[in-house]
Amino acid sequence: MRNKGFDNVYVVPDWSDKQHLTQVIVQGGYLDSAEVVQKTLGFGNIEPTSTGEISSDLTIRLGEDSIDKIGNNREILVIENSSQKKIKEVIEKEYDNCNVILNNSNLGYAKAANIGFNYIKSDYALLLNTDIVITDKQINEIENKVKSLDNDFSLASPISDDLIDFNQNNKIDKFFVNKIDGFNYREEISQIELVKGCSLVVNLKKFNNEDVFDDNYFFFFEEMDLCRKIKKRDEKIFVFNQIRIEHKSAQSLDENLVVKYHNFRHWNYFWGRFYYFKKNYGYLYALMTHISKLLRFGLNILKYFFISKPHFNKNKYRFLGLLYSIIGKSSKLSVKILEE
Repeated sequence: MRNKGFDNVYVVPDWSDKQHLTQVIVQGGYLDSAEVVQKTLGFGNIEPTSTGEISSDLTIRLGEDSIDKIGNNREILVIENSSQKKIKEVIEKEYDNCNVILNNSNLGYAKAANIGFNYIKSDYALLLNTDIVITDKQINEIENKVKSLDNDFSLASPISDDLIDFNQNNKIDKFFVNKIDGFNYREEISQIELVKGCSLVVNLKKFNNEDVFDDNYFFFFEEMDLCRKIKKRDEKIFVFNQIRIEHKSAQSLDENLVVKYHNFRHWNYFWGRFYYFKKNYGYLYALMTHISKLLRFGLNILKYFFISKPHFNKNKYRFLGLLYSIIGKSSKLSVKILEE
């Protein structure tokens, strides 16, 4: 409001009663100024009454309608891993506060996220997968929780079934020892060691000009690698226990796409798994812990060649993903699976 020429702008305690519609209350006859306020907000009814803050000329009393309206003023970036200009045109025409970045090709999740972070001018970013279900109210609650942390964190996340499972069943790397079920769920905020990349608050001030994710990962293990880096820095990761979101994962795909999607996941999971151990524990250790898997996948390819195509494909793409990672091939090669 100060940018619009108003001075002595201040916040007063909440009113005891809730109201549905926002009011711009005019107490001194300043109707022209009230119209400027209304236009600036983009919502609210002008009320020429004396029920506002006693020492003010104008009082803005926010109603429940402000939850959705204020959320629409946020900057939203959509990072599209394709060159489809139609997607950009449709979204930007429909939403004034939305900007679509086209990457021209599928660069992978980690690389696309890093590109998005580089466009953001604010101190914090909320990274969401396309299959996350979240409301404006929840985003407002996340924003308030972030402010309460007073910059003393690197990563944070609302809670989800994925996040709970990721912490409870993590048997991949003993570097992470804490379990989310060891925390008191009645606490609003808990400190944990692992968060999922599908719904992630990033404190960009902690990264300076450094990439948030290692974009050698295409899909899988990028968030575990990030959390490991945060823990080694002795920085903090939090979960907002009372803000629960839903992750729908891949749904409504036709049968052919489902097959390609699962093959793609198998390939990238084992590519990322080997790369993670190679990066953090050395090549020899990674090879020793994965060579038996490579042999087992190879034998299963022969075993299921004639008797089960689904099992054959699962082992084939696990074998190829792991083999390509062992010999140092790029994870970007997995895109060919989706193009078959």
